[in-house]
Amino acid sequence: MFANKFCINPLLLRILLLVFTIVAASEDSLMIIKQQMVLVIRALYFCMAEQWSELGKKHNISPAQQHILFLLSVNPSLTPTQISQLGCWHISTVTRLLKPLENNGLISISPDTIQRKCKKVSISEEGKKLITHVLQSAQQLEHFPFPMDHLSETEIVNFLECGHRILEVLKGKDFYKKVINAQVEGFDYQGS
Repeated sequence: MFANKFCINPLLLRILLLVFTIVAASEDSLMIIKQQMVLVIRALYFCMAEQWSELGKKHNISPAQQHILFLLSVNPSLTPTQISQLGCWHISTVTRLLKPLENNGLISISPDTIQRKCKKVSISEEGKKLITHVLQSAQQLEHFPFPMDHLSETEIVNFLECGHRILEVLKGKDFYKKVINAQVEGFDYQGS
């Protein structure tokens, strides 16, 4: 009677209830997927960070400082703000990380000749040598950034493609040129 009074077909009412049930269930599933993504990415980062930290101890430089040297080796002159954006840090973190690099002669910080309020950060010859040694050490590690020999090439490519698509939305195409696809000049990536 209720369905007839409002001109709603009982079958249509059942279908609508089923759709709402499916939507509610899929929202629960979506939250589970989001939670799993966060936990997987976090766990992978910490597995990699352990290896990266060991490299740092060997060369007396933190993983974050290694990353700054990498960014400067593939982007010859950056402002602290640009380093912040490319390195995915807060500007205060970048400022704190730059001081020991400068004190150790691995980078130079100078006033920007065009924008007087800005500073330019460049990698020194010593910094270039150090990042090359770090990369060579990483290249020699069989399981850096983590063991992948149990994965097929297709699985690795699929993983990278998904990550690339997410980062393209979050960070933009310029991020790829300046970070993801960047290569340190003169470094043998083939490992011969």
